[in-house]
Amino acid sequence: MSQESKTIEDKFGVLDSVPVGACLLRDDLVVLFWNTCLEDWTKIPRSQILGTKITTHFPHLNQLKYANRFQQIFAGGPPTIFSSQIHKYLIPATWQEGQQRIQQTTVTAVPAQQAIVAEQEIRDLVRSTLELEPDVTVGVGEPTTAFLDWESPSSVSPPTSPMTNSQSFYALLVIQDVTDLTQRIQAYRTMRDQALEEVNVRQRVEEELRSSQHFIQQIADAAPYLLYIYDLTEQRNVYVNGQASKLLGYTPQEILQMETALYSSLVYPEDLPKMSEHLQQFPSAQDGCIVELEYRLKHRSGEWRHFRCRDQVFARTPEGEPKQIFGTAQDITEMKRAEEALRQQKERELLMATITQHIRQSLDLGEVLSTTVNEVRQFLQADRVMIVRFNPCTGSLCAAPATGAVTVESVAPNCRPMLGETLENFCFDEFYLEAYQHRAIRPIADICAADLPQYQIDLLAQFDVKAYLVVPLVQGEELWGLLMAHQCSPRQWSQLEVELLSSLAAQLAIAIKQAELYQQLQAANLKLERWATSDELTQLANRRRFDQYLETEWRRQLREQTPLSLILCDIDYFKSYNDTYGHPGGDECLRQVARAIGDAVHRPADLVA
Repeated sequence: MSQESKTIEDKFGVLDSVPVGACLLRDDLVVLFWNTCLEDWTKIPRSQILGTKITTHFPHLNQLKYANRFQQIFAGGPPTIFSSQIHKYLIPATWQEGQQRIQQTTVTAVPAQQAIVAEQEIRDLVRSTLELEPDVTVGVGEPTTAFLDWESPSSVSPPTSPMTNSQSFYALLVIQDVTDLTQRIQAYRTMRDQALEEVNVRQRVEEELRSSQHFIQQIADAAPYLLYIYDLTEQRNVYVNGQASKLLGYTPQEILQMETALYSSLVYPEDLPKMSEHLQQFPSAQDGCIVELEYRLKHRSGEWRHFRCRDQVFARTPEGEPKQIFGTAQDITEMKRAEEALRQQKERELLMATITQHIRQSLDLGEVLSTTVNEVRQFLQADRVMIVRFNPCTGSLCAAPATGAVTVESVAPNCRPMLGETLENFCFDEFYLEAYQHRAIRPIADICAADLPQYQIDLLAQFDVKAYLVVPLVQGEELWGLLMAHQCSPRQWSQLEVELLSSLAAQLAIAIKQAELYQQLQAANLKLERWATSDELTQLANRRRFDQYLETEWRRQLREQTPLSLILCDIDYFKSYNDTYGHPGGDECLRQVARAIGDAVHRPADLVA
C-alpha cells in the first residue's frame, strides 16, 4: 500500500462508521478508499480493491455515460447525482434475498491537495454530500426525483472552495441504499394506482348503473302493463312504473302515497279475499316461481278494469324470508269484454239452436212456448219470462178493449206467478199496439224512472216488477202476442239481450204459425178421416170401416185362436115407419137406434157399424 493510500485510508476511515457506501477514486479510476459498508454490500474486501481500477471490478463504468460524468468531477465540476429513478445502482450490490440493491449515488469532486484533511472535515464533507440528495416526496405522498437529466443543478455547490483547472481532484462516491424506500414508494404507487383504478372502475360502474337504470326505466315506462314492487313487510308498493297513469289514471307518486290503503282503495271488494290468498302463497314460494291472479282495479274515473298479474319473489330478508315481490299486471279488460261477448254469443247461438230444434222436433204449440220461456229466462237470468196471447180483436186493433192472457210462463221461485192472468189495457193502447205491429222493442230499465201511466206502474207493482223487456210476436200483419221478460229490480238491458229476443221472436212467430197450421191440418185430417170411415147420418162406422176392421180382427183372432162374434141387427117395420113419418123421421129413428146400440157396447175391441 502506498503512502498516499495509507494516509487517505487513515483520514477517510471515519466513513467506515456511517451506514452508507463510500469510496474515493483517483482521476485514473484507481480506488483509493473503500469503506466497510461497501465491503459488506459487494463482498469485495478493501485489500483486494484498493489500488486497482474500479472498472476492473465494474466494467460498466467504462460506458460513456459514466466516464463523461467522472471526467467532469475530476476536472473539479459540481457534484453529480445518479438518481435511483434512472440508475438502479452504480456499484452493484446484492441484498440479502439476492436482489440488487437500489442506490442513490452522489459523486463529489475533492481537491487532491486537500484530500488529507481533518476527521471533522471528512464528516462535514459526507454530510454536505448527503444533503445534495433530492427530496423523495413532493406534495402528498407522490415520489419524484430532483433531476430528470444527467446535469446537476447550478445551485448546488461543492463543499470546498472553487479550484482552478490546474488542480487535480478525486471523486468521492457516497452511495445510499434506498431499496426499502423505493419498495415503499413502489408499493405506495401500486396502492395509489390500484386506488385510482378502483375509483375509475367505481365511476364507470356507477355511470353504467345510471345508464342501465335509465335504460330499464325507459323500458319499464314503455311496457304496455303495470310494473311494480310490493313490500310484503310494509304492505305497500315501493315502485310502480309510469303506465299507472295510463291504465289507472293515477300517477306513480299517487299510487305510492296510498301506502297500506292501496288494496282497500283500488281492489274490487269481492276480489280482496282472492288477493289475500294470493299474497299468502309467497312465504313458501321458491325463487323464480311465478304466481298468477286475475282481479279488478278501480280506475280514477270509477270504471272497474280487469288485470292479470304475474308475481315472483324479488328480495328476501337476511333470514331468507320473502320481503318484496316483483310483478307485472296486464290490463285484460278488453279481452274480458271480448270473452264475455263471445260467451254470450255462444249462449245465444245455443239458445237459438235449442229452441229451433224443439220447433223442428215438435209442432205442439204448448211445448214450443214452454221451452222458449224456460230457455230465455235461464239465458237472461231474469225473474220472469212469459208470453201474452192477444185475443183476435186486439191483434187486429179493433175498437173493443185490448186484452191479453198470460198463456205460458217461467218464473223464479221467489216471484209471484202471473200464469192465467188476463191483462186489460196493459201497454195495449192503440199507440203501443201499432208500434208492436211494426216490431218495436221496448226495454224499460226502471219503471219508476220511465214515462209510464200510473195504472201500468200499479199493475207491475203487484208482481214486484221493476224492469221489463217487451218483444212483439208478429205474424205477417197480425200482432199475435208479446214475449216479456221481468226483473224484480232495476236492470239495464244490454243490446245483445235485445237483439237476442228480437231474433228469437222472429223464430218463435214462425214456430207459432207452423204449430197453428199443424193443428188446423190435424183437425182437417180428423174430419176427413171421420168422413171417410163413418156414416154421415148415424156417425157409426160405415161399410168401408167395417170391412177394414173385420179383416184386422179376423187375423188377430186367428193368430190367438180365439172366437170372433158378429151380431147383425135389423129394424122391423122401418119402411112403414119411414113412409108414415117421412125421411126426417126415419133419419131420427136411425140415429136413436145407433146411439142405443153404441151405448150398449163398452169393450175397446167392439165396433158398431
